[in-house]
Amino acid sequence: MSENELSDAVTRVLLELYQRHGTPMVSQPMAGVGENAYGQVLRVSWPTIADAATVVVKMAPRNEARRSHMHVVEYYAREVFMYQEVFPVFRELSQDPNTFTVPPALQAYCLKAPDEFLIFEDLSESGFLPNSRSIMPTYDIVICSLKALAELHACSFIVQRTDSVQFKKLVEFVKKDNLFTPEIEEVTIEFGKVQLRRARNILSESDGDQVAAVQEVLQLCEQQLKSLALYCVDGNAQAPHAVICHGDFWNNNILYRHEPNSDQPVEAKLIDFQMSRYAPPVLDIVHYLFACTEKELRDEHFPAFMEAYYNTLHLKLASCNLSLEDIYPRSVFNRQLQLFGVYGLIMGAFSLPF
Repeated sequence: MSENELSDAVTRVLLELYQRHGTPMVSQPMAGVGENAYGQVLRVSWPTIADAATVVVKMAPRNEARRSHMHVVEYYAREVFMYQEVFPVFRELSQDPNTFTVPPALQAYCLKAPDEFLIFEDLSESGFLPNSRSIMPTYDIVICSLKALAELHACSFIVQRTDSVQFKKLVEFVKKDNLFTPEIEEVTIEFGKVQLRRARNILSESDGDQVAAVQEVLQLCEQQLKSLALYCVDGNAQAPHAVICHGDFWNNNILYRHEPNSDQPVEAKLIDFQMSRYAPPVLDIVHYLFACTEKELRDEHFPAFMEAYYNTLHLKLASCNLSLEDIYPRSVFNRQLQLFGVYGLIMGAFSLPF
């Protein structure tokens, strides 16, 4: 199958959904080289129909070795669970279901191996576009990203407080991490160690008062990588101050809508929930900041970034007559940043080749 070819299973479902038999259907790859680790991502259009909205299709890889190594069955099942079970509960938190719009709409899916696929609305139709990987996130982009993340996390805190039985059911499916597990393949851990070593070597060419200290931390992370990662993703140990996290919160999984004729982002949406997990909320934050932003930006604006995130949590919980300070005190938030900041360092190193 070529990089822009739809599977027979996807083609059948698209015909059933839209009843456009005999109408030319065009599919084009959306992801660049190295960006489609969990399958092909294609934009599908019907160019001869003027008002036909495009859709986005994500199809699982068929190569058995790749499927096994990347836990494709688990990843696709988890993403479907988020869309079919978690997000509907989050939407019901408000009388207006349109108040929770962080993810795109899932229009169809199939979990029958090896033909797993998901069909989404194309957010570019609404003006949502990715931030190019070649352009580092600006202050405004980071603020926009963290506000969208806070909207997602807040829903977990609200459900946990208002319907604990429902929340436990949702957590049951995602509480076992699907990346860092006791059974994680040694090749994955070794990959991370190599990147931590690489980061330490890069620092050896730098000047600064903190270089030696950071190198020491990197070395400790390398030596204890597996145990550190398992410690960080253990949501049960942090309950009730844990949420259903995005799990892969980085530049490529965030889309932005800008003001007309402006570079000012005004809204963000999140995609790719196949690695969602039950964990401390700060894991998503430090993953994004360490893997996607420059040190100079973090040093200058870190307090503002944390304030934007925490204040958005506050507003979301207040809209449901709940107190953030009662549910997730600022002191706990700050303590988690201290405890789990190392996760950002780990994921930053993992991201070096990408």
